[in-house]
Amino acid sequence: MDGFQVRFCGEGYELKDFLKFHPGGINYLSGYKDKDVGLRMESTQHSQSAFYLLREYREGGRNIEMFKENEDLEYLVNWNEPMLKQVSNLGTKYSEWVHSPVNRKLRIFENPFLESLTITPWYFVPIVWIPIILYYIHKGHQTYSNIHKESNSVIWSVIYLSVGVVMWTLLEYSLHRWVFHLVPSGKSRALICLHFTIHGLHHKVPFDTRRLVFPPIPAIFILVLGHTLLSSIIPKSMIHLLLGGIISGYLIYDMIHFYLHYGTPDIGGYLYNMKRIHNQHHFTHHDAAFGISSNCWDKLFGTIIYLRKLGMGIKWN
Repeated sequence: MDGFQVRFCGEGYELKDFLKFHPGGINYLSGYKDKDVGLRMESTQHSQSAFYLLREYREGGRNIEMFKENEDLEYLVNWNEPMLKQVSNLGTKYSEWVHSPVNRKLRIFENPFLESLTITPWYFVPIVWIPIILYYIHKGHQTYSNIHKESNSVIWSVIYLSVGVVMWTLLEYSLHRWVFHLVPSGKSRALICLHFTIHGLHHKVPFDTRRLVFPPIPAIFILVLGHTLLSSIIPKSMIHLLLGGIISGYLIYDMIHFYLHYGTPDIGGYLYNMKRIHNQHHFTHHDAAFGISSNCWDKLFGTIIYLRKLGMGIKWN
């Protein structure tokens, strides 16, 4: 496609690079090429995040001066500089800024080595974690068999692995809801930096492919810590199998999360609905839809998003 221009408030916008990200899909947007989208966006109650993101695609570049009267917050930071040292200065504006998405590459640290630890291609995650999962499954089954001497040890190994996967889904939901979305007050510079590093940056630059999966280096430190703590309360015969299940659940979650941003699921399937829900979480309902690999805990805790019925299915490619 050569280009995909639309009009908004008398200005031209080039959306070619946004088509694959648009929550409503290409088929819902295609009829508006070379047309004004203002009335359509208002009639369909597009979120403030959608209007804010549209500014990224203005022909000639984002005009901060032009949008200042509409609360354009990008003047608060310098995108040519590492972001971590800047976000702590945003104070009470941090929450609004971090939930106002842009389509850019983001640098966290000045130090090249530290920065490299924060950037992860999606395929690197299974390369690192699958061998670790296999080790935990093998070690767990071996340990359980040696301790219990039971003929049905394979069945119990599968059960404990499955319990570990379920434990991960609850952990995934809990972390996302009560840790990642616990936005700090403007008074705590340290908590602002922590929140931005672990999750805020993903809401600020949701299309940055380098930051859609969790970097393995810090994740391994978390695993070591978790293994140490759980070993003091969980029987030796179960610990490796449960952790094998938890890590498996995490790997599934990370791969699904990447797919929900860049994949093109078939209309009507499970991942199709989860992609729609996750788009709602990013651009409309930051306080709901915390499950990524499963929405069962959202249903249980009342944070589920109910999707409206569409006239036609969404196509993202």
